[in-house]
Amino acid sequence: MASKRIAVTGSSGFLGSAVVRLLHSKDITVIPISRKNGFDICNPETLKNIEPFDVLIHLAAHTFVPDSYNRTAEFFTININGTLNALELCKKHKAKMIFASSYVYGPPSYLPVDEQHPVNMWNPYASSKIICEQLCHVYHREFEVPVDILRIFNIYGPGQNESFLIPKVIKGVFEGQLNLETLAPKRDFVHVDDVADAFLKCAENNTSGYATYNIGSGASYSVQQIIDKTEHITQRKANITCSEKRRANEVLDVVADYSKIKHEKHWQPHITLEQGLKGMIEVYKQKNYI
Repeated sequence: MASKRIAVTGSSGFLGSAVVRLLHSKDITVIPISRKNGFDICNPETLKNIEPFDVLIHLAAHTFVPDSYNRTAEFFTININGTLNALELCKKHKAKMIFASSYVYGPPSYLPVDEQHPVNMWNPYASSKIICEQLCHVYHREFEVPVDILRIFNIYGPGQNESFLIPKVIKGVFEGQLNLETLAPKRDFVHVDDVADAFLKCAENNTSGYATYNIGSGASYSVQQIIDKTEHITQRKANITCSEKRRANEVLDVVADYSKIKHEKHWQPHITLEQGLKGMIEVYKQKNYI
């Protein structure tokens, strides 16, 4: 594995930083593809001189679902064109593509959700990811690009943007005020370090096929439960206000069935929600000198 060269798009982002950190810890050669390094995955002209690699982990994308309603064209442009250019690089270098997809199932017909569940273009962000998955399938079928697709459920961890639920809750509990939409929906939260490990497991595997894997914890927690756990750990209380605004096609509960990747790649999550929350709270306290 140490002899492999792995390119990572979005290498300086939230998930990308965790993936690169893990790869470096394994003495793996990393080719970071990010604007900080002069590479724009949406601009092929900037990608011409990228060194050859064996695996490309494609993480660069717009990801915040609410923004996908307000900046829809931008989401489709960035996510689809970036994936096309990543696939072209894999085709050029005869490399494997590991694509970071998302929860693409919409309101589930059954729980836990496995990879056989029908996909659903239930919001613009999920729609862009489904189209990207289809592009991956085309490049596998027509050009024999090996592809692993990781459908990541609700990722969280230190360094995540405070627009996302868990960082927002932690900040709100410390400030004593939380303004949310609703407390009822339940989600399957998986820690960023566990997700990074899933990418490593797929990169270690030399399969030449096309496969899709769910990445989750196998448990779901409501917004209220996240607040309760955060208040318990911090020994603080927040005043909570809810607009009770519901998104279109709101999903009320989600649980991932990750048995496929556990069986085929020997991956499973190791960081519990409580452990993950404690780690994020410690980082928040250090950052804000609390």
